[in-house]
Amino acid sequence: MKLTNLLLGLALAATTMSSACAQTLPQPQKQGGMPLMQAVNDRMSDRDLNPNVSITNQDLSNMLWAAWGITHDGKRTVATALNKQELDIYVITAKGIGRYNAEQNAIEEVASGDFSVLAGTQEFAQKAPLNIAFVANTDKQAQALFQGYAAGAASQNIYLYCASAGLKTVVRASFKAAELAAAMKLGANQKILFVQSVSH
Repeated sequence: MKLTNLLLGLALAATTMSSACAQTLPQPQKQGGMPLMQAVNDRMSDRDLNPNVSITNQDLSNMLWAAWGITHDGKRTVATALNKQELDIYVITAKGIGRYNAEQNAIEEVASGDFSVLAGTQEFAQKAPLNIAFVANTDKQAQALFQGYAAGAASQNIYLYCASAGLKTVVRASFKAAELAAAMKLGANQKILFVQSVSH
């Protein structure tokens, strides 16, 4: 009985610690917004980012769901070859790095601290309030062509959301790859494809 209680206590403690390291997001808003064709027309890359205004949790939830959320039958908001679902989405802010957990609609803390300087080589990117890193799991999908397609589709969904919500964004291949991967604690089977900056 004592052993059972001990194991139960350890399991509860682990759950509590895990929850303490995750930020639950508000439910994504899946209705409304700008008409699709207008969003496509207004979509643009903008490097004139405002470093002084944070992205709201609601906007963060909406854009992450648009990029890599779960829709019907466990499918994602973008297609992947053979439904491999090889992407991981990481969020980089002045407070730290987190991994988007679509199943829990949460950001799981990976590292605390300001790693923004690693998310870009240009000053505007390093000062952006939000950088989103697209990471491919090469164990799930080894072909770079398919990895790039999935990440590109996810990035475009962020572009369309930002156009609809009046936010600015630009996707980039310029970042400090090795240092950022280390800060993100990526495994050997994970590769950063590119980073997208977002601001007001």
